[in-house]
Amino acid sequence: MKPTLEDLLAGVPAQEGNGGRLLSPTISASKAKSSESASQLDKTIENAKRVLHDEAQVRAEKTARLKAAREERDAGRKG
Repeated sequence: MKPTLEDLLAGVPAQEGNGGRLLSPTISASKAKSSESASQLDKTIENAKRVLHDEAQVRAEKTARLKAAREERDAGRKG
C-alpha cells in the first residue's frame, strides 16, 4: 500500500507564516544575477588588490614608526 499525503504529513508540525501565499523576493533578479556573475578571474583580482592594499598599509605604518624613531634619535644628538 502506498502512503498517502496525510500519512506523510502526520509527523510534520503545523507551519505559521504567510498563509500559503508566495513569498516576495528580498532582492531583485538583476541584483542576484549580477552578484553571481563574478568570474574566478574577478575574484582573484579583487583578492590581489586587497592583499596589496594591506601590505601597503603595513609598509606605511612601519615607515612612519621608523621616521619617528629616527627623528627622536637625531633630536637627542643635537640637544
